[in-house]
Amino acid sequence: MRPVTIVYVSDMEDSLGFYRTLLPQAELVATSPYWTELSLGAASVALHISDDIGEGTQLGLALAADTPLEDIAAMLEANEIAIDRPIEDEPFGRSMVIRDLDGLAIQINEHTT
Repeated sequence: MRPVTIVYVSDMEDSLGFYRTLLPQAELVATSPYWTELSLGAASVALHISDDIGEGTQLGLALAADTPLEDIAAMLEANEIAIDRPIEDEPFGRSMVIRDLDGLAIQINEHTT
């Protein structure tokens, strides 16, 4: 078995654009008006359309950065994706938080330990 993280979204097309910008290396493995799956090696992020989502209640999602957070912040800003919480020190390294189009908080972590 392999884990699939499901993100409930209100607009498939706009949300797919957001997540493809955020995860450009992800392979599109399935798509329909109701379900789209992006593969990242052994992990997947699946977008599932829903008419009944409360802001920020879809799930919790964290991404492990493979480049410095400053580079990611610049890419986000270039693509007009707002940073909800700027880069902060953490016990494991550093992190920042953005939100997807439906308000889901996404923490991006840079591990140094």
